[in-house]
Amino acid sequence: MRIAFDAHMVGERETGNETYALNLVRALLALPPETRSGIELILYATHPERLLPRLNPAELAPIHHIRPEPAPLRILLGIPLATLRDRADLLHVCYVAPPVRPCPYVATVHDISYEFYPQFFSPRDRLMLRVMVPFTLRRAARVITISEHSRRELMGRYGLPAERIAVTYLAAGAQYRPVSDPAVLAGVRARYGLREPYLLALGNLQPRKNLIRLVDAFARLAGQGRLAGAQLVLGGQAQWRESELQARVQQSGLAEQIHFPGYVEEADLPALYSGALTFVYPSLYEGFGLPPLEAMACGTPVVCSNTASLPEVVGDAALTCDPRDTESLAAALAQVIAQPTLREELAARGLRRAAQFSWRRCAEETLAVYRAVVAEGHHGRPA
Repeated sequence: MRIAFDAHMVGERETGNETYALNLVRALLALPPETRSGIELILYATHPERLLPRLNPAELAPIHHIRPEPAPLRILLGIPLATLRDRADLLHVCYVAPPVRPCPYVATVHDISYEFYPQFFSPRDRLMLRVMVPFTLRRAARVITISEHSRRELMGRYGLPAERIAVTYLAAGAQYRPVSDPAVLAGVRARYGLREPYLLALGNLQPRKNLIRLVDAFARLAGQGRLAGAQLVLGGQAQWRESELQARVQQSGLAEQIHFPGYVEEADLPALYSGALTFVYPSLYEGFGLPPLEAMACGTPVVCSNTASLPEVVGDAALTCDPRDTESLAAALAQVIAQPTLREELAARGLRRAAQFSWRRCAEETLAVYRAVVAEGHHGRPA
C-alpha cells in the first residue's frame, strides 16, 4: 500500500500545521516493521532540502519535489500528477485536497476557526478556507481531526457523520523535556534577548491568540506592582493584523518589558519553555493547543484559556481562566508569579499530563485510518 503524504508545510514556519506534519511523518517512519508492514510512505515536499535534514537518516522515505508556486497549480496539477506517477493507493492532505486525483484521500483538519472567528483571518484566507475546506471534507474518504471538540464542530457545521471522522491526539515531541543546564538556558536567553524572570507566550502573532488582552493583563499587574520584575516574551511569527498588537504594546507604556523575539527555532524551544516562570496561552480558540502540552513536558507551569479544546488537552494540570476577561487572566498570572508552591504543583501535574500523549499513538491511529480506507476501496466521495 503506497501512501502519498503532502508535507508541503514543512519548512514554511506554519507552526501547528508544520509541527503536525513533521512529527506524524517521523512517528510513522519510526513504527516497528511489523506494525508498518505493507505500508510505503512517499513524501511530497515543496522544499525537500528543508524536510530531509529533519528526518532520522535510518528511517527515510522517498521525498518527491512538488513545485511550491503558485499554490493553485501545486494543488490542481502538481499533487495529482505525482500521485498518478507514483501509483499511490491513498493521499493524505491537510485542509485542502486536489478536486481531481487518481486515488482516494484522507484530509486532516485541525479546526474550523475561520467559521467562528472570520474576523481573525485575511479576506483571502477566509475565502479560500470557506470554499475549499468544505469541498475537501465532503469528498474525503475519512477526515482526521485532533480533538473531540473539533470533531463535534465538524459534525455540527458540515453535517459530517461521526463514523467518517477520526480523532488522533497530538503530543509533545520527545525533545520536549526539562532543561536544567545553566549554560544552555543562558545561551537561549542570549540568543533571543531575554532576561529573567520572564513569562512566555508562543504562537503566530494573530488576533485569535488573544495577545492584546494578555498585554492588557500584564499592564494591569504592572500598575499594581505585582510583576516582580518579570518580562513578557511574545514569541512567534508576525501574521494578519499583528500591527494592532504592536500598537497596544506602545500604548501600554511597557515596551521595555515586553519583548518580541520573532520566530523561535525548534531546537531552542525546550530551553525557552524550561526557563520561563510560566507559559501563558490565552487563545480564544484552538483545535488542540500543542504549545501548552510542550510547556508541560518541559516542567513549566501553564496558564491557559478555559475554552474550546484546551480543557480537553490540559485536564487539571494548568491554571485556566476566561480568555475574554482581562481581570481573570491577570489574576491567574498574579497567582503563578506570587506562589512558588503553586508553580511546583502545576509543573508536576503538567509532566504527568504530557506523558499521557504520544506521537507513536497518533501514528498508529492514523495508520489504522489508512488501512480502513484502502480496504474499503474508496474512489472519491464515500457513498
